[in-house]
Order: sequence, then C-alpha cells, then structure tokens
Amino acid sequence: MNLVRSLIASLLLTALVLSGTPAQAETLIVMEARGISLKAGAQIDGDQILTLKEGERLTLIRSDGTVLTLRGPFSKPPAPPTAVASDSKQALAALVNTRAARTSSVGVIRAGEEVMPLPEPWLVDLSRSGMRCIIEDQTVTFWRPESNQEARFTLVPSDRSYKADFIWPRGAARLPASKLEFKNEFNFFTIQQADQEFALQLMKIPKAIAEGDRVILTAWLLEKGCTQQADALLRQLGAATP
Repeated sequence: MNLVRSLIASLLLTALVLSGTPAQAETLIVMEARGISLKAGAQIDGDQILTLKEGERLTLIRSDGTVLTLRGPFSKPPAPPTAVASDSKQALAALVNTRAARTSSVGVIRAGEEVMPLPEPWLVDLSRSGMRCIIEDQTVTFWRPESNQEARFTLVPSDRSYKADFIWPRGAARLPASKLEFKNEFNFFTIQQADQEFALQLMKIPKAIAEGDRVILTAWLLEKGCTQQADALLRQLGAATP
C-alpha cells in the first residue's frame, strides 16, 4: 500500500512539472489614484476584489509594463491569476514598440525642435519645455546639450511663492538644483532665461519605483510623458530605441 501511495505521489509531482508554470496572483503597482485613498507606488493584489465608486479612478502597472486604467463603478479583481509574466527582455521590447507607436502618432520633432538624447535617465533637460520625471527626496540635476557659454536663468513656481536664480558656468553640462522646493507630486515652473520663457513640469516618482523593477519604471516614465528619460533608461538596459 505504501508503495502504491508513493507511486501515485510521484506521478502527481511529475504531472505538475510537465504542466508548466502554474497560474499565480500578480502584484500591481499604483501609478495614479483619484478619489480613492491609495498613493502612487502602493501595491495591490491582482486577484483580490477591487471596488471603485462612481467618479473614482485608478491607474495600475502590471509586471509586464502594461498600464490599466480602471474607473468606477468597478468591483472585481483587476488582474485575475494568469501565467507568470513574460521575460523582462520581451517586456522591454514590447515597451519599445509602444514608445515607437506613441512617438509616431505625435511626432518626434515638434515645431522644429529636436530632442537630444540624455546621457543618464535622471537628468532634467532644460533646453525645452515639457514634462520631466524626478525621484522623490533627491536633488534635481539640470542638464543642457550645449555648454560652451555661461547661462543665467530663473525658475518660478506656478504659485509664485519664490524664485530661484541659477548661473550655469561655461563648460558645465550639469547643474545641481538644491534651491528648488517641491510641494506635491505635480510641480509646475516657469523658466526665464534671457529673452525666453517656457514652462516646465517636474513629476515626482516614488523612490521605491525608481529603484525597483526596470520594466515597471520604464512603463511609468512612458505613461507620464517622460519619453526622453525612458529612452535613456532603455539604452542603459541595452534595449534599442527608435
């Protein structure tokens, strides 16, 4: 009898191995929450019932970089158990394709302005207006593609509560910006330089996301519109960008 039981147990174990990787629950990352008490960077179980009321909205990132936007009324698991997420290289390749599709739809060059590649993902390009992503609780470092001249500029927040003056030395492409104050996740500034003035938005990313899974981070940067920084990260990871 014991021999028969052992044989049955062995056969069951072999069947499990041959059947491949079993379905399992997935952890999703909160990117944005409106009307619901969840913070960006929080984790939720994909197989647990998630309830959203009318007017509530939740944006989530899956482990393969897919972004889900859920709107209330909603009451079901956001990501029922499935097979294990695909290989990270495959996920990054899919994100590159997503990035290329978005870029072709809006245009790589706007108003004759070419976006220069960043040498590192967390540098903030000050040569043009738009969205930039920064890591919470870390000093921002400005970057410019041309550094052969000294430059002076002023940053003023949208509420005009203060202004920060900067001098960019000749020959310096990077400039730490410890003078800046950030009051929330969304930070709007006006940059005044010589006879130019343009808008800049600095979007905070939770430190845990910035230091965590590269696929999720890349998806976050692309979703927030920080494409130049996503490209720099993809180059670091060895993924070819358009």
